[in-house]
Amino acid sequence: MLETIPGPETNYHSYQVHAMIERRLNRNIVVSEPLRIYKRFSVEESLNWMSALNSIDKQWDNVAQYSISIPDVNIPFGATFPMKLRFAPLSKGIKLHALTIDVIEQHEVKISAPAAYSAQFNVHFLSSKREHIIFNERHNLDDCIAPESEEPDLEWCITKTISLPQDLAACTQDVSSKMMTIKHQVAFTVELLGVGKGLSMIKGTIPFNIYMSPHVISEHGTVRRVHIDGFHDDYVPPPPLYSKHQNDLLLPMGECPLNTKTLRLHCEQSLDNIFFNSAALDCAPSYETVIQNQPLIANYTQTTYS
Repeated sequence: MLETIPGPETNYHSYQVHAMIERRLNRNIVVSEPLRIYKRFSVEESLNWMSALNSIDKQWDNVAQYSISIPDVNIPFGATFPMKLRFAPLSKGIKLHALTIDVIEQHEVKISAPAAYSAQFNVHFLSSKREHIIFNERHNLDDCIAPESEEPDLEWCITKTISLPQDLAACTQDVSSKMMTIKHQVAFTVELLGVGKGLSMIKGTIPFNIYMSPHVISEHGTVRRVHIDGFHDDYVPPPPLYSKHQNDLLLPMGECPLNTKTLRLHCEQSLDNIFFNSAALDCAPSYETVIQNQPLIANYTQTTYS
C-alpha cells in the first residue's frame, strides 16, 4: 500500500473514508473524511541515507577553507535543526558579505504515456521535474558573524536554525518508487568580498531525508514541532607538544631503577604493591630489548589429580 503523498500545489496520493446512510424516503447521507497513511521509517530500509555525509569540508583554491554541517541526514517532518558554518580565509582582505540558506524539495514524476501518444511520437513514458523552495533565509554580515577568536579575520563560526514547514500541504516526506521520487537538500550560498572585482560566491548542497514519525503527527492531523538541538561532535584533541609530553606508565618499576641494559622485575611481588616512578621512565624500552636482555623468571607448581 502506498503512503499518503501530498505536496506543494499538488496531491499525488491520498485516502478517504466514506460512510453512507441509506434511507427509503429521503436521499442517502454520504460522509467522507480524509485518512493519512504513512510508511514507518526504519534504519534497515534507509541504509543509503544513513551512510550519506552530513557535512562538507572543502578548500576553494587559496581563497578560503570552509566546513558546512547539519546534525543528521535523517530529519523528522516539521522539525527545526541547526546548520553550522566554519569559514577561514586564506588571504588577507577577504570579508564575509552574506549567507543564504535554502531547503529545496525536488519532485520527479514518471508515468506511462497514453497508447495514442506513444504510437504517434514513439514515447513510452512521460516525466516531469519540479523544484520547490520550502525554506529560505538570507543573513547579512552584521547578524551572521560570530568570531571564535579575538581577530575576526581569522575564522568565522556561524550557526543558524532551519525550520521545516509544519503544514502538510507545504512540504512532503522523501519518496522513492518507480513512478515518483521526492528528495530534499540544503543549499547554501556564501558571498565574499575582496577576492576579486565585485562579489564572489561559494555554493554547495547537502542532501538529507525528511521522514514521517508517529511522534510528529497528532490525532487531529496537526504536526508537532520537533527540535534537534545540537551536533554529535567526534572531535579528538591533538596530541600535546613534545616539550609537554607525559612519560609512559605502562611498564611497572620494581625496587631498582630501570637502566638501558637490564630490567629486573620481581615476579613474586603483587602488582598492587609495585610503585610507578614516572620520572625514571625517560623512554620505554622496546619489547625485543626487554626479552633479550633479561628474561622473566617465574616459578610454576604442578598439581596432579588422581
